[in-house]
Amino acid sequence: MAWAEKLPSGKYRGVYRDAHGKRRSAGTFTHKPKAERAAAAREEQARKTMRRDPEAFKRSWKSWCDEWWPTRNVEASTLKIDAGRRDRHLMPMWRDEPIGAITRQDVKAWAARMASDGVGPTTVQRCVHLFSASMVAAVDAEIIDANPAARIKLPGSPKAQERFLTREEYATLLDHMPTDMDRLVLEVGVHTGLRPGEWAGLHWNRVDLDRGLIRVVETFDESGGRMKAYPKSKKVRDVPLTAELVERLRAERDSRGDLRDGCKVPHAVGECRSSLVLRTAGGSVLRNSNWSPKWRASVIHADIGHVRPYDMRHTYASWLLQAGVPLAEVGRLMGHVSPQTTAIYAHLAAPPNEAVRAALAGSGLAAPRKPHAAAKTGS
Repeated sequence: MAWAEKLPSGKYRGVYRDAHGKRRSAGTFTHKPKAERAAAAREEQARKTMRRDPEAFKRSWKSWCDEWWPTRNVEASTLKIDAGRRDRHLMPMWRDEPIGAITRQDVKAWAARMASDGVGPTTVQRCVHLFSASMVAAVDAEIIDANPAARIKLPGSPKAQERFLTREEYATLLDHMPTDMDRLVLEVGVHTGLRPGEWAGLHWNRVDLDRGLIRVVETFDESGGRMKAYPKSKKVRDVPLTAELVERLRAERDSRGDLRDGCKVPHAVGECRSSLVLRTAGGSVLRNSNWSPKWRASVIHADIGHVRPYDMRHTYASWLLQAGVPLAEVGRLMGHVSPQTTAIYAHLAAPPNEAVRAALAGSGLAAPRKPHAAAKTGS
Protein backbone atom coordinates (compact mmCIF):
# COMPACT_ATOMS: atom_id res chain seq x y z
CA MET A 1 0.00 0.00 0.00
CA ALA A 2 1.27 3.48 -0.89
CA TRP A 3 2.06 5.95 1.89
CA ALA A 4 3.69 9.29 2.65
CA GLU A 5 6.59 10.00 4.97
CA LYS A 6 7.53 13.36 6.44
CA LEU A 7 10.99 14.69 5.67
CA PRO A 8 13.20 16.88 7.90
CA SER A 9 12.42 19.79 5.57
CA GLY A 10 8.73 19.54 6.46
CA LYS A 11 7.78 18.21 3.03
CA TYR A 12 6.35 14.77 2.28
CA ARG A 13 7.73 12.00 0.12
CA GLY A 14 5.32 9.67 -1.64
CA VAL A 15 6.44 6.05 -1.21
CA TYR A 16 5.24 2.81 -2.78
CA ARG A 17 6.52 -0.66 -3.63
CA ASP A 18 7.06 -1.70 -7.21
CA ALA A 19 6.19 -4.99 -8.86
CA HIS A 20 9.19 -6.64 -7.21
CA GLY A 21 8.38 -5.30 -3.74
CA LYS A 22 11.19 -2.78 -3.95
CA ARG A 23 10.67 0.53 -2.13
CA ARG A 24 10.27 3.45 -4.54
CA SER A 25 9.80 7.21 -4.33
CA ALA A 26 6.99 8.96 -6.18
CA GLY A 27 8.46 12.41 -5.55
CA THR A 28 8.44 15.11 -2.88
CA PHE A 29 5.42 17.31 -2.17
CA THR A 30 4.44 20.14 0.18
CA HIS A 31 1.23 18.43 1.30
CA LYS A 32 0.79 14.89 2.59
CA PRO A 33 -2.38 14.08 0.56
CA LYS A 34 -0.59 14.99 -2.69
CA ALA A 35 2.28 12.69 -1.80
CA GLU A 36 -0.12 9.86 -1.00
CA ARG A 37 -2.04 10.31 -4.26
CA ALA A 38 1.15 10.37 -6.34
CA ALA A 39 2.44 7.23 -4.63
CA ALA A 40 -0.89 5.45 -5.13
CA ALA A 41 -0.88 6.33 -8.84
CA ARG A 42 2.64 5.01 -9.30
CA GLU A 43 1.80 1.84 -7.42
CA GLU A 44 -1.25 1.25 -9.61
CA GLN A 45 0.89 1.78 -12.70
CA ALA A 46 3.33 -0.85 -11.45
CA ARG A 47 0.47 -3.29 -10.86
CA LYS A 48 -0.87 -2.73 -14.37
CA THR A 49 2.54 -3.57 -15.76
CA MET A 50 2.58 -6.81 -13.82
CA ARG A 51 -0.92 -7.69 -14.98
CA ARG A 52 0.08 -7.10 -18.58
CA ASP A 53 3.00 -9.52 -18.63
CA PRO A 54 4.64 -10.22 -15.29
CA GLU A 55 7.24 -12.61 -16.69
CA ALA A 56 8.38 -10.16 -19.37
CA PHE A 57 8.78 -7.49 -16.70
CA LYS A 58 10.97 -9.82 -14.64
CA ARG A 59 13.15 -11.19 -17.45
CA SER A 60 16.87 -10.50 -17.34
CA TRP A 61 18.43 -7.75 -19.41
CA LYS A 62 20.57 -10.34 -21.24
CA SER A 63 17.47 -12.25 -22.24
CA TRP A 64 15.94 -9.07 -23.63
CA CYS A 65 19.20 -8.04 -25.32
CA ASP A 66 19.44 -11.38 -27.11
CA GLU A 67 15.97 -10.77 -28.56
CA TRP A 68 16.49 -7.08 -29.36
CA TRP A 69 20.00 -7.18 -30.82
CA PRO A 70 19.19 -8.91 -34.17
CA THR A 71 16.42 -6.38 -34.83
CA ARG A 72 18.74 -3.35 -34.79
CA ASN A 73 18.84 -1.50 -38.11
CA VAL A 74 22.43 -0.21 -38.07
CA GLU A 75 25.49 -0.50 -40.27
CA ALA A 76 27.57 -3.66 -39.95
CA SER A 77 30.55 -1.59 -38.81
CA THR A 78 28.45 0.09 -36.09
CA LEU A 79 27.09 -3.28 -34.99
CA LYS A 80 30.62 -4.64 -34.64
CA ILE A 81 31.77 -1.70 -32.49
CA ASP A 82 28.61 -1.83 -30.37
CA ALA A 83 29.09 -5.55 -29.81
CA GLY A 84 32.44 -4.81 -28.21
CA ARG A 85 30.90 -2.20 -25.91
CA ARG A 86 28.06 -4.55 -25.06
CA ASP A 87 30.38 -7.38 -24.07
CA ARG A 88 32.93 -5.24 -22.20
CA HIS A 89 30.67 -2.81 -20.36
CA LEU A 90 26.96 -3.66 -20.55
CA MET A 91 26.90 -7.39 -19.97
CA PRO A 92 29.01 -7.37 -16.78
CA MET A 93 26.64 -4.82 -15.24
CA TRP A 94 23.18 -5.76 -16.51
CA ARG A 95 23.39 -9.43 -17.55
CA ASP A 96 21.19 -10.91 -14.81
CA GLU A 97 19.36 -7.75 -13.74
CA PRO A 98 15.54 -7.93 -14.12
CA ILE A 99 14.69 -5.43 -16.79
CA GLY A 100 11.80 -3.97 -14.80
CA ALA A 101 13.91 -3.40 -11.70
CA ILE A 102 16.51 -1.08 -13.26
CA THR A 103 16.26 2.51 -12.00
CA ARG A 104 17.71 5.82 -13.10
CA GLN A 105 19.93 5.79 -10.04
CA ASP A 106 21.26 2.39 -11.09
CA VAL A 107 22.20 3.79 -14.49
CA LYS A 108 23.81 6.90 -12.99
CA ALA A 109 25.84 4.79 -10.57
CA TRP A 110 26.98 2.56 -13.44
CA ALA A 111 28.13 5.55 -15.50
CA ALA A 112 29.99 6.99 -12.51
CA ARG A 113 31.65 3.62 -11.84
CA MET A 114 32.87 3.34 -15.44
CA ALA A 115 34.35 6.84 -15.23
CA SER A 116 36.10 6.07 -11.91
CA ASP A 117 37.52 2.88 -13.46
CA GLY A 118 39.25 4.96 -16.12
CA VAL A 119 36.80 4.53 -18.98
CA GLY A 120 36.96 7.62 -21.19
CA PRO A 121 34.02 10.05 -21.23
CA THR A 122 33.22 9.36 -24.88
CA THR A 123 33.06 5.60 -24.25
CA VAL A 124 30.90 6.15 -21.16
CA GLN A 125 28.48 8.26 -23.21
CA ARG A 126 28.25 5.71 -25.99
CA CYS A 127 27.76 2.80 -23.59
CA VAL A 128 24.94 4.62 -21.80
CA HIS A 129 23.36 5.55 -25.15
CA LEU A 130 23.56 1.91 -26.28
CA PHE A 131 21.95 0.73 -23.05
CA SER A 132 19.30 3.45 -23.41
CA ALA A 133 18.50 2.20 -26.92
CA SER A 134 17.87 -1.27 -25.51
CA MET A 135 15.50 0.16 -22.92
CA VAL A 136 13.66 2.30 -25.47
CA ALA A 137 13.04 -0.90 -27.43
CA ALA A 138 11.73 -2.53 -24.24
CA VAL A 139 9.30 0.37 -23.80
CA ASP A 140 8.16 -0.05 -27.42
CA ALA A 141 7.63 -3.76 -26.75
CA GLU A 142 5.46 -2.81 -23.74
CA ILE A 143 7.73 -4.68 -21.34
CA ILE A 144 8.51 -1.60 -19.23
CA ASP A 145 6.74 1.74 -18.95
CA ALA A 146 9.70 4.10 -19.06
CA ASN A 147 13.33 4.19 -20.08
CA PRO A 148 15.46 4.59 -16.92
CA ALA A 149 18.43 5.83 -18.98
CA ALA A 150 16.55 8.65 -20.72
CA ARG A 151 18.07 12.15 -20.57
CA ILE A 152 20.71 11.26 -18.00
CA LYS A 153 23.33 14.00 -17.85
CA LEU A 154 26.82 12.69 -18.42
CA PRO A 155 30.15 14.49 -18.24
CA GLY A 156 31.11 15.80 -21.65
CA SER A 157 34.17 14.78 -23.57
CA PRO A 158 37.08 17.20 -23.62
CA LYS A 159 36.93 19.20 -26.83
CA ALA A 160 39.64 18.22 -29.24
CA GLN A 161 41.68 20.94 -30.86
CA GLU A 162 41.07 20.82 -34.60
CA ARG A 163 44.30 20.81 -36.58
CA PHE A 164 44.41 23.00 -39.67
CA LEU A 165 47.21 23.17 -42.19
CA THR A 166 48.50 26.59 -43.10
CA ARG A 167 49.24 27.26 -46.76
CA GLU A 168 52.95 26.91 -46.03
CA GLU A 169 52.48 23.60 -44.19
CA TYR A 170 50.34 22.28 -47.01
CA ALA A 171 52.98 23.16 -49.61
CA THR A 172 55.72 21.57 -47.50
CA LEU A 173 53.72 18.39 -46.96
CA LEU A 174 52.91 18.20 -50.67
CA ASP A 175 56.64 18.32 -51.48
CA HIS A 176 57.30 15.39 -49.13
CA MET A 177 54.62 13.05 -50.51
CA PRO A 178 56.47 10.08 -52.05
CA THR A 179 54.43 9.55 -55.24
CA ASP A 180 52.23 11.50 -57.59
CA MET A 181 49.20 9.52 -56.41
CA ASP A 182 49.97 10.38 -52.77
CA ARG A 183 50.17 14.05 -53.73
CA LEU A 184 46.81 13.74 -55.49
CA VAL A 185 45.25 12.29 -52.32
CA LEU A 186 46.46 15.32 -50.38
CA GLU A 187 45.22 17.72 -53.05
CA VAL A 188 41.78 16.11 -53.20
CA GLY A 189 41.49 15.91 -49.40
CA VAL A 190 42.38 19.54 -48.77
CA HIS A 191 40.47 21.01 -51.74
CA THR A 192 37.22 19.05 -51.39
CA GLY A 193 36.86 18.38 -47.65
CA LEU A 194 35.83 14.76 -48.24
CA ARG A 195 35.93 12.33 -45.34
CA PRO A 196 38.59 9.60 -45.66
CA GLY A 197 35.96 6.99 -46.55
CA GLU A 198 34.56 9.35 -49.18
CA TRP A 199 37.82 10.05 -51.00
CA ALA A 200 38.77 6.36 -50.74
CA GLY A 201 35.41 5.51 -52.32
CA LEU A 202 35.48 8.17 -55.05
CA HIS A 203 34.80 6.59 -58.47
CA TRP A 204 35.54 8.18 -61.84
CA ASN A 205 31.89 8.08 -62.86
CA ARG A 206 31.21 10.57 -60.02
CA VAL A 207 33.71 13.12 -61.39
CA ASP A 208 32.40 15.73 -63.87
CA LEU A 209 35.48 17.61 -65.04
CA ASP A 210 33.53 19.67 -67.60
CA ARG A 211 31.39 21.16 -64.84
CA GLY A 212 34.18 21.08 -62.26
CA LEU A 213 32.20 18.97 -59.76
CA ILE A 214 32.38 15.69 -57.93
CA ARG A 215 29.31 13.94 -56.62
CA VAL A 216 29.80 12.31 -53.22
CA VAL A 217 27.88 9.03 -53.26
CA GLU A 218 29.86 5.86 -52.50
CA THR A 219 31.84 5.60 -49.27
CA PHE A 220 34.39 2.91 -48.51
CA ASP A 221 33.54 1.13 -45.25
CA GLU A 222 36.93 -0.19 -44.18
CA SER A 223 35.69 -2.30 -41.27
CA GLY A 224 33.09 -3.98 -43.50
CA GLY A 225 35.38 -4.15 -46.56
CA ARG A 226 32.72 -2.85 -48.95
CA MET A 227 31.40 0.25 -50.70
CA LYS A 228 28.35 1.78 -49.06
CA ALA A 229 25.87 3.47 -51.33
CA TYR A 230 25.77 6.75 -49.43
CA PRO A 231 28.02 9.06 -47.39
CA LYS A 232 27.87 9.44 -43.62
CA SER A 233 25.10 12.03 -43.79
CA LYS A 234 23.13 9.62 -46.05
CA LYS A 235 22.63 12.54 -48.42
CA VAL A 236 24.34 12.82 -51.80
CA ARG A 237 26.07 16.15 -52.32
CA ASP A 238 28.04 17.96 -55.04
CA VAL A 239 31.39 19.57 -54.26
CA PRO A 240 33.07 22.06 -56.64
CA LEU A 241 36.62 21.59 -57.83
CA THR A 242 39.26 24.27 -58.27
CA ALA A 243 40.56 24.85 -61.79
CA GLU A 244 43.96 23.49 -60.73
CA LEU A 245 42.43 20.30 -59.32
CA VAL A 246 40.34 19.82 -62.47
CA GLU A 247 43.55 19.83 -64.53
CA ARG A 248 45.30 17.45 -62.12
CA LEU A 249 42.37 15.03 -62.29
CA ARG A 250 42.13 15.36 -66.05
CA ALA A 251 45.78 14.43 -66.44
CA GLU A 252 45.32 11.46 -64.11
CA ARG A 253 42.20 10.32 -65.96
CA ASP A 254 43.86 10.58 -69.37
CA SER A 255 46.77 8.44 -68.17
CA ARG A 256 44.44 5.62 -67.15
CA GLY A 257 43.28 2.82 -69.41
CA ASP A 258 40.99 1.08 -66.93
CA LEU A 259 38.32 3.63 -66.10
CA ARG A 260 35.51 1.13 -66.63
CA ASP A 261 37.14 -1.90 -65.04
CA GLY A 262 35.46 -1.43 -61.66
CA CYS A 263 36.97 -0.90 -58.23
CA LYS A 264 37.22 -4.62 -57.30
CA VAL A 265 35.50 -3.89 -53.97
CA PRO A 266 32.05 -5.37 -53.17
CA HIS A 267 29.24 -2.81 -53.34
CA ALA A 268 26.47 -2.95 -50.78
CA VAL A 269 23.97 -1.74 -53.39
CA GLY A 270 24.15 -1.92 -57.17
CA GLU A 271 27.03 -2.67 -59.51
CA CYS A 272 30.36 -0.86 -59.76
CA ARG A 273 30.52 1.34 -62.87
CA SER A 274 34.11 2.56 -62.88
CA SER A 275 37.51 2.35 -61.23
CA LEU A 276 38.63 4.42 -58.27
CA VAL A 277 40.10 7.89 -58.62
CA LEU A 278 42.51 7.43 -55.72
CA ARG A 279 44.18 4.06 -55.16
CA THR A 280 47.40 2.23 -54.40
CA ALA A 281 50.09 1.57 -56.99
CA GLY A 282 48.63 -1.90 -57.44
CA GLY A 283 45.14 -0.54 -58.06
CA SER A 284 43.69 -1.43 -54.64
CA VAL A 285 41.43 0.71 -52.51
CA LEU A 286 43.19 3.00 -50.02
CA ARG A 287 43.02 1.63 -46.49
CA ASN A 288 44.38 2.76 -43.17
CA SER A 289 46.88 -0.11 -43.33
CA ASN A 290 48.26 0.60 -46.81
CA TRP A 291 48.25 4.40 -46.88
CA SER A 292 48.54 5.81 -43.35
CA PRO A 293 52.20 4.71 -42.98
CA LYS A 294 53.04 6.83 -46.04
CA TRP A 295 51.12 9.75 -44.56
CA ARG A 296 52.89 9.54 -41.20
CA ALA A 297 56.32 9.30 -42.82
CA SER A 298 55.60 12.33 -45.00
CA VAL A 299 54.38 14.37 -42.01
CA ILE A 300 57.53 13.50 -40.06
CA HIS A 301 59.83 14.44 -42.94
CA ALA A 302 57.91 17.68 -43.53
CA ASP A 303 58.45 18.56 -39.83
CA ILE A 304 55.03 20.20 -39.42
CA GLY A 305 53.94 18.56 -36.16
CA HIS A 306 51.14 16.07 -35.59
CA VAL A 307 48.66 15.94 -38.49
CA ARG A 308 46.10 13.23 -39.26
CA PRO A 309 44.57 12.41 -42.65
CA TYR A 310 41.24 13.69 -41.27
CA ASP A 311 42.84 17.09 -40.74
CA MET A 312 42.71 17.62 -44.49
CA ARG A 313 38.97 18.01 -43.98
CA HIS A 314 39.49 20.48 -41.14
CA THR A 315 41.86 22.45 -43.39
CA TYR A 316 39.20 22.67 -46.10
CA ALA A 317 36.71 24.19 -43.65
CA SER A 318 39.35 26.56 -42.28
CA TRP A 319 40.37 27.93 -45.66
CA LEU A 320 36.76 28.41 -46.82
CA LEU A 321 35.73 30.31 -43.70
CA GLN A 322 38.81 32.50 -43.71
CA ALA A 323 37.95 33.37 -47.32
CA GLY A 324 34.47 34.53 -46.26
CA VAL A 325 32.35 31.53 -47.29
CA PRO A 326 29.27 31.48 -44.97
CA LEU A 327 29.23 28.89 -42.22
CA ALA A 328 25.99 27.33 -43.50
CA GLU A 329 27.47 26.84 -46.97
CA VAL A 330 30.58 25.24 -45.50
CA GLY A 331 28.34 22.81 -43.61
CA ARG A 332 26.48 21.92 -46.80
CA LEU A 333 29.69 21.31 -48.74
CA MET A 334 31.03 19.09 -45.96
CA GLY A 335 27.82 17.08 -45.70
CA HIS A 336 26.98 18.04 -42.12
CA VAL A 337 23.48 17.08 -41.02
CA SER A 338 23.41 19.45 -38.03
CA PRO A 339 24.55 23.11 -38.00
CA GLN A 340 26.05 22.38 -34.57
CA THR A 341 28.66 20.17 -36.23
CA THR A 342 29.82 23.03 -38.44
CA ALA A 343 29.74 25.43 -35.48
CA ILE A 344 33.08 24.07 -34.20
CA TYR A 345 34.68 26.06 -37.02
CA ALA A 346 32.79 29.29 -36.32
CA HIS A 347 35.75 30.97 -34.63
CA LEU A 348 37.71 30.73 -37.89
CA ALA A 349 35.32 32.94 -39.84
CA ALA A 350 36.73 36.35 -40.63
CA PRO A 351 35.05 38.94 -38.37
CA PRO A 352 32.67 41.07 -40.45
CA ASN A 353 34.04 44.34 -39.09
CA GLU A 354 33.80 46.32 -42.31
CA ALA A 355 30.28 45.03 -43.02
CA VAL A 356 29.21 46.03 -39.52
CA ARG A 357 30.69 49.51 -39.91
CA ALA A 358 29.04 49.96 -43.31
CA ALA A 359 25.66 48.85 -41.96
CA LEU A 360 25.81 51.34 -39.10
CA ALA A 361 27.29 54.27 -40.99
CA GLY A 362 25.00 57.28 -41.15
CA SER A 363 22.68 55.88 -38.52
CA GLY A 364 22.08 59.32 -37.01
CA LEU A 365 24.33 59.27 -33.98
CA ALA A 366 24.31 62.78 -32.58
CA ALA A 367 27.61 64.68 -32.45
CA PRO A 368 28.68 66.05 -29.05
CA ARG A 369 26.86 69.34 -28.43
CA LYS A 370 28.93 72.48 -27.93
CA PRO A 371 28.46 74.33 -24.66
CA HIS A 372 25.89 77.12 -24.81
CA ALA A 373 27.40 80.57 -25.16
CA ALA A 374 25.81 81.66 -21.89
CA ALA A 375 27.45 78.77 -20.13
CA LYS A 376 30.87 79.97 -21.28
CA THR A 377 30.46 83.41 -19.64
CA GLY A 378 28.93 81.92 -16.58
CA SER A 379 25.82 84.08 -17.01
